[in-house]
Amino acid sequence: MCGAQHSLDAGEAGNCLPVFMRGNVVFDIHSHIIYQIDDGAKSQEESLHLIRSAVSQGAEGIFATPHYYPEAPSDPEEIRKKLDILRERCSREELRVALYEGNEVLYFESMIERLRSGEILTLAGSHYTLIEFYPMESYQVILRAVRKLRLAGYRPVIAHAERFKGLREHGLSEVIRMGGYIQVSTEPLSKSGFSAMMDEETGFVRDAIRKGQVHFLGTDMHREDRRPPVLAKAIRWIETHAPEQSVDLFRGNVEKLIQDKEIV
Repeated sequence: MCGAQHSLDAGEAGNCLPVFMRGNVVFDIHSHIIYQIDDGAKSQEESLHLIRSAVSQGAEGIFATPHYYPEAPSDPEEIRKKLDILRERCSREELRVALYEGNEVLYFESMIERLRSGEILTLAGSHYTLIEFYPMESYQVILRAVRKLRLAGYRPVIAHAERFKGLREHGLSEVIRMGGYIQVSTEPLSKSGFSAMMDEETGFVRDAIRKGQVHFLGTDMHREDRRPPVLAKAIRWIETHAPEQSVDLFRGNVEKLIQDKEIV
């Protein structure tokens, strides 16, 4: 097992290549696997259960992204300490998975100052930062947030973009043109039949992937009994319906993120 932190060095053993170099791998850049920090896992054992489930479905890299709210900030040192504990547990179980740090930030106006101070964790120590909004947030607020973060030198990734009414109504083209990146949830891709046809978020996600407007995938897993990881069916849907997007979605874009390079 290889436990990666902020760099491409995924370990010291001879077989511990950077995880994205080991064939057709899939990264989950949005999860709440760290125990007793937010509304995610409540214990180490639940954290390990979530990780095992994701790995069994095809994940070889998982970003731990606890919520960060301005009125209830998470502690970066606690995140790092507990993530190291989970890496050690995974190593003992010989789970082949790389774990990376981050935060999912509910966007607020003074976010940039807290990013610069290190109070908010970026994704794998890069300039990419995972942000969310209130579901009914206006499209103009989302555009303004992307613009501000880009001007400050950061690369905003919009978490579970399918949930925001402004993006569903106006589309993703302008956000991407301004330098924003899009993460969608894997769960909508698991739906089939009538439930898929009637679900607005599923239609949005599938259309965005087909158009090449999605950069990252995330399970947004929280608990064993509430929002567990749903990955295998999403992988199969992409391989079947949008195979030309699979290389970037499964590997290429996260490779650039970890190297802190721009995705073009």
